[in-house]
Amino acid sequence: MIQNTVYFKSRPSQLINLETFLLTILAVPVILLMDGILKQQLPVQFIPAKLTLHLYRLPHYLGVFILLNLAYQVLRVYCIRYEIHAEELRYYSGIFRRKHEFIENYRIKDYRVERPLIYRLFGLGNLIIYTSDKTTPIFRLNAIKDPEEKYKILRGLVELNRREKHVFEVD
Repeated sequence: MIQNTVYFKSRPSQLINLETFLLTILAVPVILLMDGILKQQLPVQFIPAKLTLHLYRLPHYLGVFILLNLAYQVLRVYCIRYEIHAEELRYYSGIFRRKHEFIENYRIKDYRVERPLIYRLFGLGNLIIYTSDKTTPIFRLNAIKDPEEKYKILRGLVELNRREKHVFEVD
């Protein structure tokens, strides 16, 4: 029997949120510009006083919404965890509703490593795993460090697990 040790434990990089970071940075000048335009161009005489107050605060509301979205995206990625054990691949995710997913190593059929340019600059990549699992036929380990090394570790464990359990792939 294979010992139940963790061979690899990782979280995806926050580089996944690059688009959200950039949009947040671009939204700040737009919100400041909107604030100035509203204070100058708002026809106050035609709008009720209570509504005017909220219209003046609209840029502040948008700013809070954008910052809350950024915080949520960062926390969502932070709460993802990948683990490779001797007998299974484990995936944990979720902030409020935790999701735990397990894929038996002998069900793994094929692998693919993707390294987009922005990920290569930071030494990251995606490891895509094709399985015979009904619930998860394709599983992605996104933005992990050294995906080729993780592939070699996982491939060795899959072969060892198949030999131990006498599982053979038939297509």
